[in-house]
Amino acid sequence: MQILSLAVVAVVSMTEAFAPVALSSRRSVDSTLQASDKPLTELCEITKEACDAVQPMLNELYSQIKIGTGVADTAAFKSDATFFTIADGIVQHMFIEYLFAGDKFAEIVGEEDDSVVNILETPFTVDDLVVPDEFEELVTETLAKVQALSSRIDANAYKDLTVFVDPIDGTREFATGKGDKVTILVGYNDPAGHPQAGIIYRPLTTPNYWASGAKSEGFKDGVLDTPDEINSKGLLITDGKVSPFIMSTIENSGMNMVPSLASGNRVLMLVEGKAGAYIRDTGGFAKWDTSGPQAVLEAHGGVMAKLPEFLVDKSMVSYTHLKTPLNLDFCKMSVGLTLSNAKDKAMFIPGLDSIVKDVHLVKEYSCLQGLVALAPTKMEAFYLNAIHSAMNNIKKKSPPTYT
Repeated sequence: MQILSLAVVAVVSMTEAFAPVALSSRRSVDSTLQASDKPLTELCEITKEACDAVQPMLNELYSQIKIGTGVADTAAFKSDATFFTIADGIVQHMFIEYLFAGDKFAEIVGEEDDSVVNILETPFTVDDLVVPDEFEELVTETLAKVQALSSRIDANAYKDLTVFVDPIDGTREFATGKGDKVTILVGYNDPAGHPQAGIIYRPLTTPNYWASGAKSEGFKDGVLDTPDEINSKGLLITDGKVSPFIMSTIENSGMNMVPSLASGNRVLMLVEGKAGAYIRDTGGFAKWDTSGPQAVLEAHGGVMAKLPEFLVDKSMVSYTHLKTPLNLDFCKMSVGLTLSNAKDKAMFIPGLDSIVKDVHLVKEYSCLQGLVALAPTKMEAFYLNAIHSAMNNIKKKSPPTYT
């Protein structure tokens, strides 16, 4: 595998999207601009350093799980049947309570908002889980590094931004020894809820592969695990059952299936050139899975949008990433209730097709309208039109199933 380092702040052509770019600095090539002139760029760089800071701690926790020791202490099932780890809770706590401390942002949304974390008094705890005492010194050292970064975040520059944090995207992969699929996701969204800057960071690979970006400032950066040959005809599929709509789209577009795990990892695979598209109609993902990744993908020349509008006229309509008590992207009579999107799991009955009429029945941050994400290599009109045509040719026979 080739390790590609990107650091450009000028808009590049699509054919150059994966070409190595060697610059002496990740700052703008315009030396007359200071960091304050590029606030989102500065924010991306600080966030990258925060990911670097928590990486050793995550790697140490992961090594304990991977070798089969400490599992009872470091992992437990969440109510939605996904693994919840000590690492998940601690990283989010460090980011939200310390890195983003104060009122520097409009709102902050984290996947593990219900977690209760104590890393100030021993024994350290995450909910009812006790952090093994051999990790206490490392946790304390990591917290100090994250706190030091907080002082570099401008107190006034980001007050209109909403932050979405997924501390460990791919928690199940983390807990089952598939750490190369795990990512840290952070996204910064404007008052309309549109992603403006973000990072996707693999903390458990050597080296740590990552990508960040802020399209409005012409900034993109990263260390990418690029394949020898770009797979522009690859369509990422989930590890679960492939829906009839997606299978028919693949067959009618001449694309090939690329197995993949974890939402953030899939988008980073697009940036790396391992596939040309990531499309899904069924749900099982949330807005902390799309906020940072959308910002990164768009900064690197790709796109991400909800599926229904794209099907109509190739419109690129973003999910709305704001803190809210109700789902802002709910569409009445078009969404099926599932175990993953039901606010009250008792309302979900396996085997019963239930179309949701009431927004109060679904989780506020579930992505309910599918997804179409295209890599930079797929943004040429030919590819975009080919995918759109393939979907519309089969949607009557195999319509999308939104959940």
